[in-house]
Amino acid sequence: MQDEKRVPAGYTSERVGFFTDAVFAIAMTLLVIDIPKPEDESEFGVGEVGRAQAARNLLHFLYEQIPSFSAYLLAFYLLWIVWRQHHELFDQIGRVSPGVIRLHFPLLLLVGFVPYATTVYDHNTRNPAAAGLFSVMVAALLIIRSALQSRALKDGLLHEDVDLAAYRTDARSSWIVAWYFLATVLFTWWTPWITFLWFGAPVLGSFLNSRKPRAVAQ
Repeated sequence: MQDEKRVPAGYTSERVGFFTDAVFAIAMTLLVIDIPKPEDESEFGVGEVGRAQAARNLLHFLYEQIPSFSAYLLAFYLLWIVWRQHHELFDQIGRVSPGVIRLHFPLLLLVGFVPYATTVYDHNTRNPAAAGLFSVMVAALLIIRSALQSRALKDGLLHEDVDLAAYRTDARSSWIVAWYFLATVLFTWWTPWITFLWFGAPVLGSFLNSRKPRAVAQ
């Protein structure tokens, strides 16, 4: 009886989830590496220019890195959201299917590419091609994430106690946010204003999730 319920080799959700968590963690850590750091001792060293001047130089340097910090915050936040959604999805399934496994290849490929696309945009914030690269990359990541959620439902992977109405509403919201982000590609020519639209994606997602139907108490 126990063998009949055993998940086939290669289709356990735990191993896929652990590996996905590791890729997300590495990508989110790599985001900070390319942010410029103060390294010139003659400009920032207290013993070289004096305490007050060194402080002013450092504050000015940090002010100039605001675009870098903004790109880092946006990319980290988007990865955080996708990871949380992936975590929630895997809490609702007991195994994975061949379709779910296949979708993880482009998902993790794009997650690993996020630091590079973020760096390109960070160093060229007024270049529409750099903004286009970032928006297409994130849109593709969100589309794959939404496809995973839809595939899990189609393949019958959900636990019996999952609220299907709430799940379908959540999946629909994920698709809306993904297509919203893809639509921002049309506005990348007007950089850097495009960042306001990008930060609007999580707001849209939160609004749509707030309208998710609540389970009726038994």
